[in-house]
This record gives sequence, C-alpha cells and structure tokens, in this order.
Amino acid sequence: MSKTDFPELDQLHPIIQSAVRAIPESKHYLIALSGGLDSMALLQFAVPYLLQTKNSKIQVVHIHHGLSANADDWAKHCLSVCNDLNLECYVERVSVVSEGQGIEAAARKMRYQVFEAYLSDNGVLLQGHHQNDQAETVLMRLMRGAGPEGLSGIPQQRDLSKGRLFRPWLGLSRGLLEQEVEKFPIAWVEDESNADLQFDRNFVRHEVLPLLETRWPKVLNSLSRTAKRSSQACQYLLEWCEAQKEGVLSKCYDQAIDLASLAKYSTQQQQLFVRYWFDYMQVEHPSEKVFERLWTELIPAEKDAMPSLRWGDNHLRRFNGCLFYLDAKAVDEQSYEYVLGKSSCSFSVGAKKLEFVYLSSQQAAEYSVLMGGEVLLRVPLLEESLVLRSRKGGESIVLKGATQNKTLKKLLQAKKVEPWKRVQLPLIYYGSQLVMAVFDNVSDSLLSGDALAVNGEAAILVRWRLPE
Repeated sequence: MSKTDFPELDQLHPIIQSAVRAIPESKHYLIALSGGLDSMALLQFAVPYLLQTKNSKIQVVHIHHGLSANADDWAKHCLSVCNDLNLECYVERVSVVSEGQGIEAAARKMRYQVFEAYLSDNGVLLQGHHQNDQAETVLMRLMRGAGPEGLSGIPQQRDLSKGRLFRPWLGLSRGLLEQEVEKFPIAWVEDESNADLQFDRNFVRHEVLPLLETRWPKVLNSLSRTAKRSSQACQYLLEWCEAQKEGVLSKCYDQAIDLASLAKYSTQQQQLFVRYWFDYMQVEHPSEKVFERLWTELIPAEKDAMPSLRWGDNHLRRFNGCLFYLDAKAVDEQSYEYVLGKSSCSFSVGAKKLEFVYLSSQQAAEYSVLMGGEVLLRVPLLEESLVLRSRKGGESIVLKGATQNKTLKKLLQAKKVEPWKRVQLPLIYYGSQLVMAVFDNVSDSLLSGDALAVNGEAAILVRWRLPE
C-alpha cells in the first residue's frame, strides 16, 4: 500500500497529530468502523501512523445491527473503503433484542461481545468517540441526577477483555474532525436515526448543545473538564472504598457486608461503600427510592428480623447482622427429587452442579486428600436406593459421632446458615435415611456417621461446584 492512500500525519491539525501519537503501543489494533464521520477519521488518520511506526497487525470490524434499511449499504461502504486501503475488514451481523433495557443499550451490549471476541491479548480497540459525544453523555446523565461516577462520562481508556479500549478523539470536537475530513476525498455515512428527536441523545445533540454553544462557546471544553474532574473524584472514592473493604465485608459470609462494621462510618460513607459494593458485585443499582429504603427499613430493623428489598430480579436480605445481595437463582425455591442409578451422574442445583462419581477401591484410595468441595461416601447397599431431593421440612439426621437424631432445622439454625440457603440445601438419602445435607463447602456438610466411605472399599465422590 502506498503512503498516498492516506493523508500524511503532518498534513493534519496539530491537535489531531497529538491525539494519534497518544495511541498506546500494541502488536494488535482493532478499529471499530461504523462508517460514520468519527470512525472514518480514525481509519484514515490513525492507520497510516500505526502502519509506519508500530509494525502491528491492524483489523477493522463493522457491526451490522440490522436496525436500519440502509444497514447493508453501510456494511458495503466499510468493506469497499477497507478493500481500497488493503485492510482486513470483518462485517459481523448481530441480533439486537431489547429485553427491557432499550435498543441502544442492547445494541451496545452486542457490539462489545463482538469486540471482545476479536481482541487479542494486550490488543487495543480503537473507537471514534469525540468531545461532542462526551458532552452529550454528561448532559444526559446530569438530567438523570447522576453523581460523580455518572458525570465521569466516557473514559478515554479502560481495560476490555484481554486488552484495552482507547478513544483517541475524545478530547477533539466533531467540528474539528469534520473540518479535517473535508480536506480529503473521504466519504462517510449518516445514520438517519441520528436525526430523530424522540431519542434523548439526539435531542441533546441537535437542540440543547447548539443552544448552549451560542451562549457559552466553550461549553464542550467545560463539560469535558467536568467529566475529567468527576473521574478523578471517582478514582479517589474507589481507592477509599477498596481500602475499607477488608474491614467492612463479613468474615463469616462470602461477599456480605457486616453491618456492625459498616455502622462505624458516617451515613454518607456508608452509602458510598454500599454503592461501591453493588459495583463490586456487578449489580444493577436500585432506584433512589429503593436505595433510601435500605437505610429506613433494612438496616435499622430489629436484630432478629429478616427484612428484604427487591428491585427487578435483585434482592437485598439481612441476616445475622449482615447485608446480603441475592440474584433470582439464589432465592429460587427449586423443588426436586431424583432416584440415582448405580453409575456416575450430575445434577444442576441452583447455579452449581452436584456430581456423584463412582470410584473403585483403588480409585478411592487415591483420594486420600480431598478438596474443600469434595467428600467420599460409601456405596449404598443393594437394598438402599440413593436419592437426591430438596427440603420438605421435618428432616432429621444422626450426625457422625452421635447416637440420636437431631432435626435439620435446629442444626441449620445453630450453624447460622442463611435462610434462603436452607430452603435450597440438597439432601442425600440412602433409602429413607438422610445421610448428608450438602453445604457450599462440601467438606463442611452435615454427615451421617455410617455414610462415610470405608478405607479399602469402593466409594462415591460427591462434588458441588460451579460448572466449568
């Protein structure tokens, strides 16, 4: 490919030259090409510099959402341009389904799934978002009452899958990019939906920002500074929360908040940490109304109470002085009963898989050291059926070393097992006798003494773990 296929970097505006030179080093660059002005500028202005200075692999990906009657033409345009420039271009068709989150959010989700699939280790995805995009994002989030995190806007770079995402144009206005593109024979496409004012972003783009610029000509720079300062504030708050995490999270329950430890902080600090906790758990934040109920209903409730909050499929529960987040699977009261055969098998129980593996005496001897998620049971006698079922109530068990039955309910209460886990607890029976109540850490399970494997004999390896 000759250098004349692209504009020379020194032909471009100095601000654009600086933006291109700031692209991180990588052996693999992936360019997101929609065919619009910003991504075409990225293709035409950044690629020659990368080819001449980085000795890197460059690929282009165009996402075909199928949402416009012109989508096929946009894909053909991108393929044609890349073919003329001797660049690898891949058109990926995606199916966009709203699922209650809106078409824009659903399309974004599908795009990033494709980008992550293409991005190699330490690769860099380049996107064409510019200063106007940043201003629109900040204004829209401001109208929704966002705090520092929301007002941070679009990050210039962040980790993505095995590599990194970078946006060279984020500090440049669309006007500057358009001014430079028009100096060269560069064609771009316009998405007709960008003119539809029923969409909030388009209303901000075509009505709000132009009006603000007539009064405050430097409003784009001002909103960019707002995003930058909000991002800096967020980074400080994130570091503060990270420093408190070990002292606030429960030592007894995985990823739960110890409310006594949380109470040592001011209300503002508590709320800040809980919002951080939602992000840490990758949980959709509740509305402000639901969030306020956390402080008026859940946290101040009586110690022996077990109040709960719900938004969508998300649940907050309080138990034993701790605050728990639960998804729909965690509170699903699944009812089941399986009679197992004499061969290895597995069953999905909640989000995990419970496995039964028959071992010969020689194989069982090799399991002298078990992992925390494993236990060895004896093989049932011929007259004993092996049954796996959910709780029904009224169960009892003779524990190892004991001579009398104890009710499962009291044993679980004494161990302070979370109520929602008590309901879901898998139970293993030999005939009519309960021999094992399976805990998350299988080696901590409630076991009947005569159900354990005997040295030198065949056995059943029981494992309960997340699917691979």
